[in-house]
Amino acid sequence: MRQLDMGRSIASMLTDFTPKHVPDDRVTVFAAATRERVEISEDNAVADDVVDLIDIELKIKETFELGRAEGQSEASVLFDAEKLRLERDFQEQLAAAEADFMDRIGTRLYEQVEAGLAVISTGLSSSLATVLSPLVEKNLRERAVAGFAGEIARLTQGLEGVMIDISGPQHLIDALRNRPGIDLMRFTFTRSEQPELSMKLDDVVVETRLGHLIDAVKDTIR
Repeated sequence: MRQLDMGRSIASMLTDFTPKHVPDDRVTVFAAATRERVEISEDNAVADDVVDLIDIELKIKETFELGRAEGQSEASVLFDAEKLRLERDFQEQLAAAEADFMDRIGTRLYEQVEAGLAVISTGLSSSLATVLSPLVEKNLRERAVAGFAGEIARLTQGLEGVMIDISGPQHLIDALRNRPGIDLMRFTFTRSEQPELSMKLDDVVVETRLGHLIDAVKDTIR
């Protein structure tokens, strides 16, 4: 009896291997890692490390490229500025050299032209005096005779019955006689050695004063 009770007591302390139903939600399955799964996990870890290294390398490369682009841009700006400065300095030096050259050439040419013009002027003065003097004298003569004719016509107006004597050199008398409007019946023409046409009416004397004009023109031409 005592042995039977002891056997029951020991049996109650052992695990009960009697099959029992356990709900699915209370069962947790821990799968054992196989060698293949361990290798795949290690490969994934290595791949992640490689990706991280590639990302870091790409970021470094992008940063380097960005820095190089900024450096090149700044260097290009500095180069262009220096190029413009050098071009401006060169243009200023070229302009100064050109101005100095033109000033020297201009001074030399001016001196040569001035000397040449002085020679030409001397020759032209003589030529002009020879060519122009007769033309100027003829023009002055015609104008003097015309003015003389107009003046005696004004002074003798209303004195148709009075004979008036006009004296002077033959060439001026001929020019006066050929003037339109001169009444040859009212005037007598006397040739004299004086160089001017002259008419005296009472206290009034009219003269051409042509000689003074011709002398003044000759002095100017000389």
